[in-house]
Amino acid sequence: MSILVVYATKSGASEQCARLLSEQLPHCTICDIGSEKPTIDEFDSIIVGAGVRDGKIYKPLRDFIKKNHSELLNKKIGYFICNEKPRKTEEILDENIPNDLKKAAVCMESFGGYKAYAAPKENEDPLKGIFVDKIRTFAEKFMI
Repeated sequence: MSILVVYATKSGASEQCARLLSEQLPHCTICDIGSEKPTIDEFDSIIVGAGVRDGKIYKPLRDFIKKNHSELLNKKIGYFICNEKPRKTEEILDENIPNDLKKAAVCMESFGGYKAYAAPKENEDPLKGIFVDKIRTFAEKFMI
């Protein structure tokens, strides 16, 4: 099974999460949608991850979901978001992921995150605010 983790990031949290997640999954490729346009038909499974600002996932991922909606329904799919308010995860997913894609998802989760102005500096822990245990659990569920 080949897996694509496609993500959008502004402050780096989604990229950190995508990298950690890819280390837990076999035959996994990661793609920053801001700099690459993936060919999803090459993959059996897709994980979509994005940062959140003002309750919305980043536009490149919203566009990716809209453009590939029908193809995503034919894949094993999962979603993660990076938001500093995990209590709002369900609300954010409801507002940003179409219902049929949510129902088709194997897993959906918030991996934590931080506000842009609080992003880790060069000498700080790059995983500050990220729930590494949730990434591991997500990977395990996705592989079942």
